[in-house]
Amino acid sequence: MIDRFVGRQSVRRTIGVLGIRRQTYYARKKGNRVEQEHQVEQNDKMIAHQLREAIKEHVSWGFWLIFYFLRRQVDFKWNHKKVYRIWRLNGFHLIKKPKKAVIKRLYHALLSPKMVNQGWAMDFLSEWIINDGQSIRIINIMDECSRRALWTQAKASITAKMLVDILDKLIQVRGKPAYIRCDNGPEFIAQVLADWAKDNGIELKHIQPGKPTQNGLIERLNGTLRTECLNLEWFKSLEQVNECLQDWWQVYNFHRPHSSVGYLTPDEFEQLNKKLYFYPVAA
Repeated sequence: MIDRFVGRQSVRRTIGVLGIRRQTYYARKKGNRVEQEHQVEQNDKMIAHQLREAIKEHVSWGFWLIFYFLRRQVDFKWNHKKVYRIWRLNGFHLIKKPKKAVIKRLYHALLSPKMVNQGWAMDFLSEWIINDGQSIRIINIMDECSRRALWTQAKASITAKMLVDILDKLIQVRGKPAYIRCDNGPEFIAQVLADWAKDNGIELKHIQPGKPTQNGLIERLNGTLRTECLNLEWFKSLEQVNECLQDWWQVYNFHRPHSSVGYLTPDEFEQLNKKLYFYPVAA
């Protein structure tokens, strides 16, 4: 419509009569040209295609990461407002970021086994060395029937391979359990441990994620260890931690009465129930 007046009058006179800025006239004239509509549509399709391909390659990135990633390319010259309009128009803002798959585990009722050495439980604790602020890990392994602490040791780190070596040493002394109960920590879901358990015919009973009460016996042992040992001292070295752990281990297994086994010590309970061993040491 403005072009009709401009055809008979000058641009300056026309925009003065209509009360608009000259920049506005030229901007609108440039953007609304019929011959450019097809080009604009093609550009929008190309931007949408580039956005879609970038999202497929980087599914966890949001708009700004995708935008600046595309801007680094030579042929991508559009500003963020145009790109964001196309982003929303195509529904890319509704794409959910991927989440790590939740581990599916069957529920295992926490029933104490009827036989000594039938089932073990294992878990980790964390502690600090005050001299250098070093974080250490403590592995706890127990017999669920007798409540005996089978292995308690602190290390700077414990890999799945180291865990397998510890379990092999325990089997040499006590024989194989039918199962081992544990959570879903990285060492416990490692393929190394899974292969070891399969080779030895031992079932790994992983608890459901976020349900530590399903491994309540070892959690109680952890709490006892922290209350009766770890919370009583400031440790200055890894050696000092292990010395303290071994002293506690002796008291816990041979001197401390346990209400869950009739106020016997774990060692006394096992001595009275040797015939209940699931797998004898000789096996």
